[in-house]
This record gives sequence, structure tokens and C-alpha cells, in this order.
Amino acid sequence: MKNNCPQVVVQNFFEPCILFLLLEKPSYGYDIQKQLKEKCTCEVNTGNLYRCLSRMQKLGYIERSGAKSELGPKRYMYTITESGKDYLNGWIISLEKQRKIISILINNYKKIL
Repeated sequence: MKNNCPQVVVQNFFEPCILFLLLEKPSYGYDIQKQLKEKCTCEVNTGNLYRCLSRMQKLGYIERSGAKSELGPKRYMYTITESGKDYLNGWIISLEKQRKIISILINNYKKIL
């Protein structure tokens, strides 16, 4: 969680969001960045996105395949792996637990107001 922030932000939350998007369908980096904003309300700068994609590829959570582009340089398609699906499932379980803990705090806070 980030300190001194008016919003609750889970550190590296865009990782499970990326995996979720790739679970729906394989995609290119630019499309992932666009979908993160539209479907997950997550804004990630381009450098952080590609560093994250590279790290997740090295960890075996995603695979990257190159494809020629008529519009410019080679583009890379990203696909989630079975290991990535397991990692995403772990994130979801953890987020569900955190949601329960956060809900308890919010409910207890509202009771004393």
C-alpha cells in the first residue's frame, strides 16, 4: 500500500490486472496499456509496463512472440501461461482476504461514528 495517499493502492496491482487481461485474450503491449486503463482503472506508464512484462516473462507467467508489423517495428504478442494462471489465482485469493480485512475495519469504523 502507498503511504499518504487518499486512495488505497495495492503495490504492483497492475500485475494481476495484466494477467487478467491476457487471460481474456493474448494482446500487444500498447493494447494492454489501453485495456488496463479501461477495464481495471489502472494507469501505468509505458516504461513500467514493459519492465513488468519483461519480468513476468522471465518468471514464466507470460510468453512473448514476435510478429511483423506493417505500421513499423516488430510487435510482440503476450500470452498468459499456466504458471501465470496459477500466479493470478494466488493474487485473487490474497485480494479476497484483504477485502475481508478492509471491510471489517470500515464496518467497525462506521459503527462508532
